[in-house]
Amino acid sequence: MSNDVMQVLTQPTVDVVLAGRILGIGKNAAYKAREAGDIPSIKIGGQYRVPSAKLREMLGLSTPSVAAA
Repeated sequence: MSNDVMQVLTQPTVDVVLAGRILGIGKNAAYKAREAGDIPSIKIGGQYRVPSAKLREMLGLSTPSVAAA
């Protein structure tokens, strides 16, 4: 499995460029899609981040299960 996919499956958020790569679009298209609201994002400090759960939902991927302690 690629590192990009692993980040989407394991990290709470990813950057806009990585989200674009996962969606098969370039950096500029990803930023434009974020600005248009097509890629959901939140601003943390001075950086826009894409919630991984929303990205997984867009891709039709299941949410990783959390093992009980």
